[in-house]
Amino acid sequence: MLKSLCYIFLFLILGEFIKYLFNIPIAGNIFGMVLIFLALKTKLIKLSTVKPASDKLLKYMVLFFVPYGVGLMVHFDVLKEHWLSIILVVIASTVITLYVTAFTQQRLEKK
Repeated sequence: MLKSLCYIFLFLILGEFIKYLFNIPIAGNIFGMVLIFLALKTKLIKLSTVKPASDKLLKYMVLFFVPYGVGLMVHFDVLKEHWLSIILVVIASTVITLYVTAFTQQRLEKK
């Protein structure tokens, strides 16, 4: 388990390093996820190597969203002022995402 956790954190650190090195305005953990995906896809590392830690992290993933919820409450006055526009944007983006996903799935099923 410790070995698999080290692999996950290694890719997180690599992603943060790439972000820092090239000064790209994308979160480093996104780069880390892309890198670990590519490493798994190209068989650089085996899935069984990172699976123990990833299963544990997924099991407790809901806890990782608590700080974001607290952060939202810090900006409660902004949410209170713009609640209608926020709800409209969330609904519109959800509908657009569902439509694009369904469209893509139908295209892929035809092939």
